Amino acid sequence: MPELPEVETIKRGLEKKIIGLSLEKVVILNPKTFQGDPQTLQGKKVLNIFRKAKMLGINLSGDTAIVFHLKMTGQLIFVGDGERLLGGHPTEDMKGQMPNFSTRVVFEFNDKSKLYFNDQRKFGWVKVFKSSELRIKNYELLGKLGPEPLEPEFTWQILKSNLLNHKSQPVKVALMDQSVVSGVGNIYASESLFLARIDPRRKVSTLSDEEFKKLHDAIIESLDSSIKAGGSTRAHFVNIEGERGYFLDFANVYNRQGQKCKGCPGKVEKIEQAGRGTYFCPSCQK
Repeated sequence: MPELPEVETIKRGLEKKIIGLSLEKVVILNPKTFQGDPQTLQGKKVLNIFRKAKMLGINLSGDTAIVFHLKMTGQLIFVGDGERLLGGHPTEDMKGQMPNFSTRVVFEFNDKSKLYFNDQRKFGWVKVFKSSELRIKNYELLGKLGPEPLEPEFTWQILKSNLLNHKSQPVKVALMDQSVVSGVGNIYASESLFLARIDPRRKVSTLSDEEFKKLHDAIIESLDSSIKAGGSTRAHFVNIEGERGYFLDFANVYNRQGQKCKGCPGKVEKIEQAGRGTYFCPSCQK
Protein backbone atom coordinates (compact mmCIF):
# COMPACT_ATOMS: atom_id res chain seq x y z
CA MET A 1 0.00 0.00 0.00
CA PRO A 2 1.39 3.44 -0.89
CA GLU A 3 2.34 5.53 2.12
CA LEU A 4 2.09 9.27 2.68
CA PRO A 5 4.94 10.38 0.33
CA GLU A 6 3.64 8.29 -2.56
CA VAL A 7 0.09 9.67 -2.31
CA GLU A 8 1.42 13.20 -1.81
CA THR A 9 3.43 12.84 -5.02
CA ILE A 10 0.30 11.84 -6.96
CA LYS A 11 -1.59 14.77 -5.41
CA ARG A 12 1.02 17.30 -6.51
CA GLY A 13 1.04 15.92 -10.03
CA LEU A 14 -2.75 16.02 -10.44
CA GLU A 15 -2.90 19.55 -9.08
CA LYS A 16 -1.15 20.69 -12.25
CA LYS A 17 -3.73 19.03 -14.52
CA ILE A 18 -7.31 19.00 -13.25
CA ILE A 19 -7.84 22.02 -10.98
CA GLY A 20 -10.35 24.30 -12.69
CA LEU A 21 -11.82 21.56 -14.88
CA SER A 22 -15.47 20.49 -14.57
CA LEU A 23 -16.76 16.94 -14.42
CA GLU A 24 -19.10 16.11 -17.29
CA LYS A 25 -19.62 12.41 -16.67
CA VAL A 26 -18.76 9.57 -14.29
CA VAL A 27 -18.77 6.02 -15.68
CA ILE A 28 -18.85 3.25 -13.08
CA LEU A 29 -17.59 -0.08 -14.40
CA ASN A 30 -17.48 -1.85 -11.05
CA PRO A 31 -20.34 -0.82 -8.71
CA LYS A 32 -18.61 -2.19 -5.59
CA THR A 33 -15.70 0.22 -6.09
CA PHE A 34 -17.85 3.38 -6.07
CA GLN A 35 -19.93 4.58 -3.12
CA GLY A 36 -22.26 7.53 -3.64
CA ASP A 37 -24.46 9.05 -6.32
CA PRO A 38 -22.45 9.82 -9.49
CA GLN A 39 -25.19 12.16 -10.69
CA THR A 40 -24.28 14.63 -7.93
CA LEU A 41 -20.82 15.07 -9.48
CA GLN A 42 -21.88 16.18 -12.95
CA GLY A 43 -21.10 19.79 -13.75
CA LYS A 44 -19.06 20.27 -10.59
CA LYS A 45 -15.77 22.19 -10.85
CA VAL A 46 -12.50 20.89 -9.37
CA LEU A 47 -11.52 23.38 -6.64
CA ASN A 48 -8.51 21.67 -5.06
CA ILE A 49 -6.92 18.33 -4.29
CA PHE A 50 -6.08 17.14 -0.80
CA ARG A 51 -4.46 14.20 0.92
CA LYS A 52 -5.44 12.71 4.26
CA ALA A 53 -3.11 9.98 5.50
CA LYS A 54 -2.87 7.51 2.59
CA MET A 55 -6.05 8.74 0.89
CA LEU A 56 -6.41 11.26 -1.93
CA GLY A 57 -9.35 13.63 -2.27
CA ILE A 58 -10.79 16.08 -4.80
CA ASN A 59 -12.91 18.99 -3.55
CA LEU A 60 -15.56 20.04 -6.05
CA SER A 61 -17.93 22.97 -6.16
CA GLY A 62 -21.30 22.52 -4.48
CA ASP A 63 -19.89 21.18 -1.19
CA THR A 64 -18.90 17.90 -2.83
CA ALA A 65 -15.76 15.78 -2.49
CA ILE A 66 -14.45 12.55 -4.00
CA VAL A 67 -12.06 10.44 -1.93
CA PHE A 68 -9.84 7.68 -3.36
CA HIS A 69 -8.03 4.88 -1.54
CA LEU A 70 -5.60 3.00 -3.79
CA LYS A 71 -4.98 0.15 -1.35
CA MET A 72 -2.51 -2.40 -2.79
CA THR A 73 -3.07 -2.25 -6.56
CA GLY A 74 -4.94 0.98 -7.25
CA GLN A 75 -3.93 3.34 -10.06
CA LEU A 76 -4.90 6.86 -11.07
CA ILE A 77 -4.27 7.53 -14.76
CA PHE A 78 -4.90 10.93 -16.29
CA VAL A 79 -5.17 11.06 -20.09
CA GLY A 80 -5.63 14.30 -21.94
CA ASP A 81 -4.50 16.15 -25.07
CA GLY A 82 -1.68 13.81 -25.99
CA GLU A 83 -0.31 13.33 -22.47
CA ARG A 84 -0.64 10.64 -19.85
CA LEU A 85 0.13 10.96 -16.16
CA LEU A 86 0.37 7.81 -14.03
CA GLY A 87 0.28 7.06 -10.32
CA GLY A 88 0.00 3.95 -8.18
CA HIS A 89 0.68 0.26 -8.67
CA PRO A 90 2.85 -0.10 -11.81
CA THR A 91 1.74 -2.35 -14.67
CA GLU A 92 2.72 -2.34 -18.32
CA ASP A 93 -0.88 -1.95 -19.45
CA MET A 94 -1.26 1.36 -17.60
CA LYS A 95 0.61 2.85 -20.57
CA GLY A 96 -1.78 1.25 -23.08
CA GLN A 97 -5.34 1.72 -24.21
CA MET A 98 -7.80 3.02 -21.60
CA PRO A 99 -10.10 1.80 -20.22
CA ASN A 100 -8.66 -1.67 -19.74
CA PHE A 101 -9.71 -4.80 -17.85
CA SER A 102 -8.81 -3.30 -14.45
CA THR A 103 -10.57 0.06 -14.94
CA ARG A 104 -13.27 0.49 -12.28
CA VAL A 105 -14.34 4.16 -12.60
CA VAL A 106 -13.83 6.79 -15.33
CA PHE A 107 -14.13 10.55 -14.71
CA GLU A 108 -14.66 12.63 -17.86
CA PHE A 109 -13.88 16.37 -17.78
CA ASN A 110 -15.17 19.26 -19.86
CA ASP A 111 -11.92 19.52 -21.87
CA LYS A 112 -12.32 15.87 -22.95
CA SER A 113 -9.53 14.67 -20.64
CA LYS A 114 -10.24 11.64 -18.44
CA LEU A 115 -9.12 10.30 -15.07
CA TYR A 116 -9.19 6.50 -14.75
CA PHE A 117 -9.33 4.67 -11.43
CA ASN A 118 -7.92 1.19 -12.04
CA ASP A 119 -7.58 -1.59 -9.49
CA GLN A 120 -6.61 -5.18 -10.32
CA ARG A 121 -7.56 -6.70 -6.97
CA LYS A 122 -10.61 -4.49 -6.30
CA PHE A 123 -9.53 -3.59 -2.75
CA GLY A 124 -9.43 0.14 -3.48
CA TRP A 125 -12.45 2.41 -3.36
CA VAL A 126 -13.93 5.74 -4.44
CA LYS A 127 -16.43 7.52 -2.16
CA VAL A 128 -18.48 10.70 -2.45
CA PHE A 129 -18.78 12.97 0.61
CA LYS A 130 -19.86 16.48 1.47
CA SER A 131 -16.75 18.66 1.65
CA SER A 132 -18.08 20.33 4.81
CA GLU A 133 -18.35 16.95 6.53
CA LEU A 134 -14.73 16.14 5.72
CA ARG A 135 -13.54 19.36 7.34
CA ILE A 136 -14.51 18.19 10.80
CA LYS A 137 -11.66 17.36 13.17
CA ASN A 138 -9.69 14.21 12.32
CA TYR A 139 -11.91 13.45 9.31
CA GLU A 140 -14.00 11.03 11.37
CA LEU A 141 -15.82 9.91 8.22
CA LEU A 142 -12.55 8.44 6.92
CA GLY A 143 -11.76 6.63 10.15
CA LYS A 144 -9.96 7.54 13.36
CA LEU A 145 -6.80 9.17 12.07
CA GLY A 146 -3.95 10.80 13.90
CA PRO A 147 -2.42 14.16 13.02
CA GLU A 148 -0.86 14.87 9.65
CA PRO A 149 2.91 14.65 10.23
CA LEU A 150 3.72 17.50 7.83
CA GLU A 151 1.23 19.92 9.39
CA PRO A 152 1.95 22.38 12.25
CA GLU A 153 -0.36 20.58 14.69
CA PHE A 154 1.97 17.58 14.70
CA THR A 155 4.16 18.25 17.74
CA TRP A 156 6.37 15.91 19.71
CA GLN A 157 3.95 16.23 22.64
CA ILE A 158 1.06 15.02 20.46
CA LEU A 159 3.19 12.16 19.17
CA LYS A 160 4.10 11.17 22.73
CA SER A 161 0.49 11.29 23.90
CA ASN A 162 -0.77 9.20 20.98
CA LEU A 163 2.02 6.63 21.24
CA LEU A 164 1.41 6.23 24.99
CA ASN A 165 -2.08 4.99 24.16
CA HIS A 166 -0.15 1.89 23.04
CA LYS A 167 2.53 1.98 25.75
CA SER A 168 2.88 -1.81 26.04
CA GLN A 169 3.52 -2.27 22.30
CA PRO A 170 6.88 -2.17 20.51
CA VAL A 171 7.37 1.37 19.25
CA LYS A 172 7.58 0.26 15.59
CA VAL A 173 4.20 -1.49 15.80
CA ALA A 174 2.57 1.45 17.58
CA LEU A 175 3.98 3.94 15.10
CA MET A 176 2.21 2.24 12.18
CA ASP A 177 -1.19 2.64 13.88
CA GLN A 178 -2.94 5.35 11.85
CA SER A 179 -4.54 6.78 14.97
CA VAL A 180 -1.05 7.74 16.21
CA VAL A 181 0.10 9.61 13.11
CA SER A 182 -1.48 9.61 9.65
CA GLY A 183 0.19 8.11 6.62
CA VAL A 184 3.25 6.45 8.19
CA GLY A 185 3.55 2.81 7.22
CA ASN A 186 6.21 0.13 7.28
CA ILE A 187 8.90 1.87 5.22
CA TYR A 188 8.89 5.20 6.99
CA ALA A 189 8.41 3.74 10.47
CA SER A 190 11.66 1.79 10.00
CA GLU A 191 13.47 4.78 8.54
CA SER A 192 12.27 7.18 11.25
CA LEU A 193 13.33 4.89 14.08
CA PHE A 194 16.79 4.57 12.53
CA LEU A 195 17.18 8.33 12.25
CA ALA A 196 16.09 8.67 15.89
CA ARG A 197 18.45 5.80 16.89
CA ILE A 198 15.65 3.94 18.68
CA ASP A 199 15.42 0.13 18.71
CA PRO A 200 12.06 -0.80 17.09
CA ARG A 201 11.55 -3.59 19.65
CA ARG A 202 11.45 -1.25 22.64
CA LYS A 203 8.12 -0.74 24.31
CA VAL A 204 6.65 2.74 23.98
CA SER A 205 6.61 3.12 27.77
CA THR A 206 10.42 3.03 27.90
CA LEU A 207 10.96 6.10 25.69
CA SER A 208 12.18 9.34 27.23
CA ASP A 209 10.99 12.81 26.27
CA GLU A 210 14.24 13.35 24.42
CA GLU A 211 13.59 10.21 22.37
CA PHE A 212 10.03 11.30 21.59
CA LYS A 213 11.45 14.61 20.32
CA LYS A 214 14.04 12.84 18.16
CA LEU A 215 11.40 10.48 16.75
CA HIS A 216 9.12 13.40 15.93
CA ASP A 217 11.87 15.16 13.98
CA ALA A 218 12.91 11.90 12.29
CA ILE A 219 9.38 11.21 11.01
CA ILE A 220 9.25 14.62 9.35
CA GLU A 221 12.77 14.24 7.92
CA SER A 222 12.13 10.80 6.40
CA LEU A 223 8.81 11.85 4.82
CA ASP A 224 10.23 15.10 3.44
CA SER A 225 13.17 13.24 1.93
CA SER A 226 10.92 10.71 0.25
CA ILE A 227 8.58 13.33 -1.21
CA LYS A 228 11.59 15.11 -2.72
CA ALA A 229 12.70 11.78 -4.20
CA GLY A 230 9.27 11.07 -5.70
CA GLY A 231 8.34 8.23 -3.34
CA SER A 232 9.76 4.77 -2.77
CA THR A 233 11.03 2.31 -5.36
CA ARG A 234 8.87 -0.55 -4.17
CA ALA A 235 7.15 -2.55 -6.92
CA HIS A 236 3.75 -1.12 -6.00
CA PHE A 237 4.33 2.52 -6.85
CA VAL A 238 5.11 4.82 -9.74
CA ASN A 239 4.68 8.58 -9.52
CA ILE A 240 2.35 10.74 -11.56
CA GLU A 241 4.91 11.04 -14.36
CA GLY A 242 5.00 7.25 -14.67
CA GLU A 243 8.44 7.03 -13.10
CA ARG A 244 9.40 4.93 -10.11
CA GLY A 245 10.34 6.95 -7.05
CA TYR A 246 13.91 6.46 -5.89
CA PHE A 247 13.81 7.06 -2.13
CA LEU A 248 14.87 3.49 -1.42
CA ASP A 249 18.00 4.07 -3.47
CA PHE A 250 19.32 5.95 -0.48
CA ALA A 251 17.20 4.51 2.36
CA ASN A 252 19.18 3.91 5.53
CA VAL A 253 17.77 0.55 6.59
CA TYR A 254 14.62 -0.45 4.72
CA ASN A 255 15.18 -3.51 2.51
CA ARG A 256 18.92 -3.45 3.28
CA GLN A 257 19.21 -6.52 5.52
CA GLY A 258 22.76 -7.90 5.64
CA GLN A 259 24.27 -4.70 4.24
CA LYS A 260 26.63 -2.38 6.07
CA CYS A 261 24.92 0.22 8.24
CA LYS A 262 25.25 3.79 6.99
CA GLY A 263 25.85 5.04 10.51
CA CYS A 264 28.32 2.55 11.96
CA PRO A 265 30.42 -0.54 11.06
CA GLY A 266 27.50 -2.84 11.94
CA LYS A 267 25.03 -4.54 9.59
CA VAL A 268 21.33 -4.00 9.03
CA GLU A 269 19.07 -6.78 10.32
CA LYS A 270 15.50 -7.76 9.52
CA ILE A 271 12.95 -9.11 11.99
CA GLU A 272 9.20 -9.60 11.83
CA GLN A 273 6.82 -7.52 13.92
CA ALA A 274 3.05 -7.80 13.69
CA GLY A 275 3.42 -9.67 10.41
CA ARG A 276 5.58 -6.99 8.79
CA GLY A 277 9.31 -6.82 8.13
CA THR A 278 11.25 -4.43 10.36
CA TYR A 279 14.72 -3.23 9.34
CA PHE A 280 17.15 -1.77 11.84
CA CYS A 281 20.77 -1.61 12.98
CA PRO A 282 21.15 -3.20 16.43
CA SER A 283 24.44 -1.34 16.92
CA CYS A 284 23.01 2.12 16.25
CA GLN A 285 19.50 1.64 17.59
CA LYS A 286 19.79 0.89 21.26
